[in-house]
Amino acid sequence: MSEERKHDGKCLLEWLRQEELTEYGSVFLGESVRDVIGLVMPEFGTKKEFDHVALRELSAVDYCRNVLLGEGKYLAQDQGDYRILLPSENARQIEQYIGNADNKLRRALKLSRNSPAIDGGVLDQTSARILMKREGLRRHRKED
Repeated sequence: MSEERKHDGKCLLEWLRQEELTEYGSVFLGESVRDVIGLVMPEFGTKKEFDHVALRELSAVDYCRNVLLGEGKYLAQDQGDYRILLPSENARQIEQYIGNADNKLRRALKLSRNSPAIDGGVLDQTSARILMKREGLRRHRKED
């Protein structure tokens, strides 16, 4: 991550804490995020210019999201604005993470099983690791 983007995230997190917007249920506007990190959405421009602005915002929000995850809080985006999910909503986000992980593991297993063998055992070991991880995800779901 570039220093500019890391700085954006730290700056945004500091602002969120000062404004007491890191509590469960807090809502804040996307426009406020862009103001805090000094982003101006151009009225006209190239796709590259718009992508640059969007990437800086995403990077700053992702930094905050990762810090807040450590506090048991999920920073969700909704139609360009942001909200800290309530504790009762975290289960849905956890299930989404697990589902995404399971989908990726399923695709990894498919690729592993259908790749030609190179040295005989490496892909077999990889497939076994993938299956163990998938089983762990399934066990987690059953415990809930």
